[in-house]
Amino acid sequence: MEEYIQQLNIYLKGGQVLSVNFRVEKAEKLNTQIDAFFKALGDKDSSGKNFLFQGQRPVIVRLSDVSAADVVSLVRKEKAETKAEPSA
Repeated sequence: MEEYIQQLNIYLKGGQVLSVNFRVEKAEKLNTQIDAFFKALGDKDSSGKNFLFQGQRPVIVRLSDVSAADVVSLVRKEKAETKAEPSA
């Protein structure tokens, strides 16, 4: 079984990197929260505001502190169980 994860890396002006993971159905399509975050970054009226990522672990980011961001799509696969053959 495969599980798709998108990892959003947010690079802050102070040098810190904040990573937020999202489960997604398809690796090619951005999560709606990531898409909204990128739109808020591009909006000059939102530069002094905060952005809230909701989920199991809520994360708040001040948009004016962000210097860069990128997204990495990951695929998690479960290993198939191998049966050991008895030695004769």
